[in-house]
Amino acid sequence: MGALLEALGTVDDRSESVPWGRAACLALTLVILIGCGANLTPVQEYQTTLRCPDCRALTVLGVIDGDTFDSGAGRVRLFGVDTPERGQRCFSQATHWLRQLSGSTVRVEQGPRQRDRGGRLLFYAYTKAGNSIDEMLIREGMATAWTRDGQHRGLLLELEEQARRSGKGCLW
Repeated sequence: MGALLEALGTVDDRSESVPWGRAACLALTLVILIGCGANLTPVQEYQTTLRCPDCRALTVLGVIDGDTFDSGAGRVRLFGVDTPERGQRCFSQATHWLRQLSGSTVRVEQGPRQRDRGGRLLFYAYTKAGNSIDEMLIREGMATAWTRDGQHRGLLLELEEQARRSGKGCLW
């Protein structure tokens, strides 16, 4: 398990030298997530404008960050959103939120490009019920809309503006 976590980039060897380091870090993360995420809507309770009940199914094997997960088909980058990177405000909340999907089946819709420069598959993603994960992240104020291209760009930009105006989530 440790080797798997290291391969995913989630283990920091420096924490081994301080026995209480991991526990303190976990406790702090939980406090932050509880405090900042108290108003977040769980994935299962969402109904979105974008729907895709008949898209291709993939299983989420693990979550890398707020907009990237591993699947049997390879590493997937959500096409319609951009979430904060490690060390930036809202990174932990977006990543924690997406982790709700670990082990579950999601549906994916191809965007205008198949892969990013890093070789990750690019898909819009939907819950098993067909609700847009990209849309949920934006509505919850944990992601911005991808602005370059994509068939859902206009709607996602509009939803981002609504979230920004309402101060929803941790980005604004």
